[in-house]
Amino acid sequence: MQDQRLLVGIDGGGTKCRARVATMDGEVLGEGQGGPANTRLGLDVAFGSIIAAVDIALASSGLDLDRKKEIHAGLGLAGLSLKRERDMVAAYDHPFASMTVESDAYIACLGAHGRTDGAILILGTGSCGTALLGGVEHTVGGWGFEISDHASGAHIGYQAVRASLLALEGVIPWGGLSSEIMEQLGNSPEKAVPWAETATPGKYGKFAPSVSKWAMEGDPLAIRIMREAGEDAGLLLRALEAKGAECVALIGGVASVIEPWLPADVMHLIVSPAGDSLDGALLLARMHLEGGE
Repeated sequence: MQDQRLLVGIDGGGTKCRARVATMDGEVLGEGQGGPANTRLGLDVAFGSIIAAVDIALASSGLDLDRKKEIHAGLGLAGLSLKRERDMVAAYDHPFASMTVESDAYIACLGAHGRTDGAILILGTGSCGTALLGGVEHTVGGWGFEISDHASGAHIGYQAVRASLLALEGVIPWGGLSSEIMEQLGNSPEKAVPWAETATPGKYGKFAPSVSKWAMEGDPLAIRIMREAGEDAGLLLRALEAKGAECVALIGGVASVIEPWLPADVMHLIVSPAGDSLDGALLLARMHLEGGE
């Protein structure tokens, strides 16, 4: 007999939130997307993006929006590196039949390797390494933009903005990357400073594609930043291997642009993911229901 109970997998990142509705049997019904859902933006903001994404997914599935109360949700959210943050999210007044919460890294690892051992290195707006080995989670990094998130899009963009300002002042050579970035920041420290005062990791991360593009075109500043990002990613990969991971899937929006800059001695670890973060979020919800049966 088919199991038509409804699940929703939610991947809440620093720049957008994605949702996928499926049945317990694995039939995908629809998908939706909302705004940023990093919990450090505040739970009301995060859940506003989550509910918006779920509503779009339900509408694309041909389901009434009030069926949220029947859905069992699996959430993977950015900003959940600390247990206190996971507890706050779990206690939030949500509209679902049930809700299971883990970090975005956890669901990405589930999606990449299913129920088998493996690891992932998320290289998106932020960064984090996670390994699920024998049912035990091991993490490296992921402590936020201010003190961590090495090799992330935000970190790449931040380094590019800092260096471009130096280039504008003649401290280091001017080039294609610094010209493009400073043009967007008004070609003036007086205009760049107010921008920086309110800049989120997502805003910095939007400069990462430009850094990659200019590096491929030979811009010395861009090459230096991408090499540093590759070395930082290599350090995280070696740490995951030291914890027992034998295969690591690269996940996230800047993974493909950093991979060519990885050190040669870590390339043997890299594998293609079996599924994506939404597959992992759905599996999280499914395992929660299976555990309660």
